[in-house]
Amino acid sequence: MAIILVVTKSSEANGAVPTSPYCKICTIPILCNNVVNGATNWKEAMVKSINACTETAYRIQNVTNSILPQITGVAPQTKTSIQDTCKEAMDGAVSDLQEAMKALNKNDPGTMLTNLASLHTDCADALDQFGIKFLPLNKVVGRYLKHMSVALSVAQAPH
Repeated sequence: MAIILVVTKSSEANGAVPTSPYCKICTIPILCNNVVNGATNWKEAMVKSINACTETAYRIQNVTNSILPQITGVAPQTKTSIQDTCKEAMDGAVSDLQEAMKALNKNDPGTMLTNLASLHTDCADALDQFGIKFLPLNKVVGRYLKHMSVALSVAQAPH
């Protein structure tokens, strides 16, 4: 009776998808893999990661405008302040992400990275400052920060 031993990587053995080459330095490799899924080159991975950030920034604007007014126990002027802060931060984020995409298309990685590095954390900071713990809003703001981390990691990946 012969015994055949097959050696595989643990990620392959349990059915996990190998880490994308654009996600090797990312601290959130599973999210990074999901974001750049199917990218065949660095530029395509960057487009996908910038688009993910932009979509999340728009989502923050929508959630802030539709859900924040429903939060109870917060003074109206505080809600207005947070809404204004989040709108301004996400308007800035979308603008910087659009500029990053333009720089990517012009093969200007320095300008692209500069625009990506403008994280626009003012919305998250405002939620923390006022102690707002409202899961839908906190969750989407956290997702934005994670997507930005992914985009910065992909930007610095070898290509």
